[in-house]
Amino acid sequence: MQFYSTVLVVIGIVVVSAMESGVHQLPIKMFDDLEHDLRPLVADSNPLSTDGYKVYPGQFPYHARLFTEREGLAGTVLTAGSLITPNYILTRAVITNRVTYGYAILGIGDGSSEETQQRINFSRNATQVHPIHDIATVRLDHPVTFTKFVQPIRLPGLSDSRTYEMMEGTHVGTTFGPLFYLSNQIMSNKDCHEQHPYESIASYHICTNAFIGGTFCGKVHGSGLIVEDENGPILVGVTSSIYVCDVNYPMVFERVSEFRNWISVNSDYVFDF
Repeated sequence: MQFYSTVLVVIGIVVVSAMESGVHQLPIKMFDDLEHDLRPLVADSNPLSTDGYKVYPGQFPYHARLFTEREGLAGTVLTAGSLITPNYILTRAVITNRVTYGYAILGIGDGSSEETQQRINFSRNATQVHPIHDIATVRLDHPVTFTKFVQPIRLPGLSDSRTYEMMEGTHVGTTFGPLFYLSNQIMSNKDCHEQHPYESIASYHICTNAFIGGTFCGKVHGSGLIVEDENGPILVGVTSSIYVCDVNYPMVFERVSEFRNWISVNSDYVFDF
């Protein structure tokens, strides 16, 4: 458990950091919440805040770190996404707007070996952004090579009408070095709306409860929300709204099942029934 001092969410916090050895060195601009004004000051510490649990190699083989250069921004924006086919990553729309160049790194795991990792570029024309909602697809320049450490994730089938309420939802995060994850209980949209001071929750959202699982300090925009059923992991959400870990607001995701038709048209994913 790690406690964090009060911080403010600021547009374009610039962090210069060394990236993985062998990866093009660029100044990294951390992508924070661009949709909201600065938050009021909060308590200096939060007993629910946590760094989460360290990922072991191959545990989340679909998680991708995305590095993008965008028009009007100096440096590289660091976000995340989920591999859904050998060619496509599903991520957040607002982080792919005005992209001039980018690349994905998959197979990071605990970061102990670069031999498990694959880096694949993508171009400006490789991103498809939903015209209304905060979801997007990214087409890689060439397909990934499937290994124990790099695999796509399943999306909800066409007949899957579950809300996933009360199920355990897992989010993978952190921006540099090894990956970490945290699991929270998925809450009803009604409860999420009542508990959230800044978000208007709609049917195309899905939320997790910080009071059942903790407040993850490694949240990353675009990362997936994963549940497990009898057939394995399913990607049910894409991270949309996150807050500093000093506060225990519900974490808000775009609900993948609401966008199945759009994903079919804007990727090569084939949905099961």
